[in-house]
Amino acid sequence: MNGKVKYGMLGLGGFGRYRRKKLRQSGGFELVAGMDINPQAFAEAEKEEGRAIRRYADVEELVADPEVEAVVISTPAALHVPQAMVAARAGKAVYCEKPLGHDLAACRELVEYCEARQIPHGHGFGARYSALWQEVKRIVDSGKLGRIVSLSAATMHTGGLKHPEDNWRFVASQNPGGPLFQCGIHKIDTLRFLFGEGRWHSGLVNRRVTPAQTDDVYVLLGTFGGIPTTLHSHYVASYRHTLEVYGTAGDLFISEHPTRLEYKATDLEAGYEPIEDLTAHIPASNSEIESLLDFAAAVRERRQPTMSGREGLISLELVFEAERVATDIDTLCHGTRSVASSIG
Repeated sequence: MNGKVKYGMLGLGGFGRYRRKKLRQSGGFELVAGMDINPQAFAEAEKEEGRAIRRYADVEELVADPEVEAVVISTPAALHVPQAMVAARAGKAVYCEKPLGHDLAACRELVEYCEARQIPHGHGFGARYSALWQEVKRIVDSGKLGRIVSLSAATMHTGGLKHPEDNWRFVASQNPGGPLFQCGIHKIDTLRFLFGEGRWHSGLVNRRVTPAQTDDVYVLLGTFGGIPTTLHSHYVASYRHTLEVYGTAGDLFISEHPTRLEYKATDLEAGYEPIEDLTAHIPASNSEIESLLDFAAAVRERRQPTMSGREGLISLELVFEAERVATDIDTLCHGTRSVASSIG
């Protein structure tokens, strides 16, 4: 690769701070321009980047900067696709955080536009690149678990109980699927990475735990790589991100934040199968950095990166599919409970 990719960033603070850090660590990028509604975000970014950053008031001005080769988008989800389309129409490579957007048709249009014109379009699914999930992938592919017969995943936090009512996460049109759209999509992408493409067949949704427009709880039944899978995705339960993998030769029990990886071998004779803690044996991994460097190479080569907008779109389509197949628990029970009774 000939020199660092010069990029402009939309949304320098918030999650943008994390993304800038990873781009710096990769050594393949140089931040030259930015746009943010908070002036303090520029001051912090310039201190962290160790250089001046050209400040723009709108996306059109930023993408007109001839030095900007790629645009990294770390703004709220409702802005992703409109901003990415402005960048793509200007011929700039795009790197967009998850989820791609709340309008599925517009997301498809963006992905197809970039693919048809060889505009590199990267996507910010970072979970699959962690050392934990890279090690799980190695174990799954090794055959150590025998034939995998079922999966049970969970992704949840209490955001639905604490976000202010005017937060974008409480606007149904901007946050379709509630917890699935914001966090569950990471678990969907991880399931696809580990086991293959997925489909939801049925499920239940509870929309009555909070007074918000958005969904609060999903319990889904589907298949990933042909393996029966359940996914619990909540906005109103304590922070938990887990996966249980059950196989004929052994099981895996995985937890994120804090990281924990446990293995239980099947023993047909002993009648008791102790759990082995593998957490300390997870090797260090630079997979996320490698993914970013692949995007940098894609910018130079005018191709789609490995973690592409198409990957983001496929997982997003599964969020919308979950909405379609899930039955509202109130409809199933032929009545509605009050919000107070739901919380109590």
